[in-house]
Amino acid sequence: MYPEESRFMTNFIRNAWYAGCWSDELESQPQAKTILGEELAVYRTESGVAAAVEDCCPHRFAPMSLGSIAGENIACGYHGMQFDCAGLCVEIPGQKNIPGRTKIRAYPVVEKYTLVWVWMGDADRADDGLIPDLHWLDHPDWTAVTGTMRYDSNWVLLVDNLLDLTHTTFVHQSTIGTEDVANTLVTSERVGDIVTVTRIMKDAEPSNFYKRVGGFEGKIDRWQKIWLDPPSTVIIDAGGVPAGTSDKYSNDTYGGIDTRIISVLKPVDDGTVDQIWAFARDTCLDDAELDADIEKSITHTFNEDIEFLAGQQRNMDKRPDRKMLNNTADSGVVQARRVIDEWLAADASPAFATPIPAE
Repeated sequence: MYPEESRFMTNFIRNAWYAGCWSDELESQPQAKTILGEELAVYRTESGVAAAVEDCCPHRFAPMSLGSIAGENIACGYHGMQFDCAGLCVEIPGQKNIPGRTKIRAYPVVEKYTLVWVWMGDADRADDGLIPDLHWLDHPDWTAVTGTMRYDSNWVLLVDNLLDLTHTTFVHQSTIGTEDVANTLVTSERVGDIVTVTRIMKDAEPSNFYKRVGGFEGKIDRWQKIWLDPPSTVIIDAGGVPAGTSDKYSNDTYGGIDTRIISVLKPVDDGTVDQIWAFARDTCLDDAELDADIEKSITHTFNEDIEFLAGQQRNMDKRPDRKMLNNTADSGVVQARRVIDEWLAADASPAFATPIPAE
């Protein structure tokens, strides 16, 4: 059974960075975003600075996301009060005096790796060095197809789904699934707070997706190396080479494909999560047709997961006293849930603990 399952299915880790949206989504109007059950207005000032405030004007509680941008400020669309990026009121139409209590909660925001990151906890603890390393998203030797999916499930169930790809054999037969995935043993390890699950498949049939992306005609040697960067970023290092020709982990001159499937999970509430995803590759960097094929295939693949995760959530809600069982392939999932539980406990403690770095 999974450790402390019922406990962390209804809690969030607040002292952490969460991706609010892709950078190119922020244009001329504020946007409403919900993260960890909190409603935010995320916006970009005229000088290009990304910012986020509580989506509730303190005057008459109108949503700030229905307002507009006024230079470096955000203006309430109901009565025109303006607030700066720190949440301080700087203008009240028709009123010279601005009471010191007239302010709105502002959230620390950082743009990095083409994403807008929001710190949801104690602002004094915000450290952009804790943002997961996603350098593939803006590295000149890589290109990425991106998107966002919504699931009607708790965010931890999606972490499970991404760490254990055994399900791809059965759920995703038309795209990424092959028999070799389910039939290959996995190894898992934890270093610091990073849990990694590895599956190496030799002399395997390429999936339909790999045939398209890698141009493979015969059997291949495949790898999947998946890790959780707490609290909610899952990175899949996946690729393949012609069978017997080379191995990524022993030869830097392999002739195959190397990809990163990146999922930055944004818990919306207890039963909803957004998957801000990217498929990054190091080949065919300027192939627009391949980009379109990848987007179609990945979207189709994730859509196949939506019904399963929603069904899991419904079954859990109806059976609050029952616990999940685990198999050998779940070893990484079990370790990841322990890490999440530890982060939850540390986040709830008076003295917020510093995460343990990987060596």
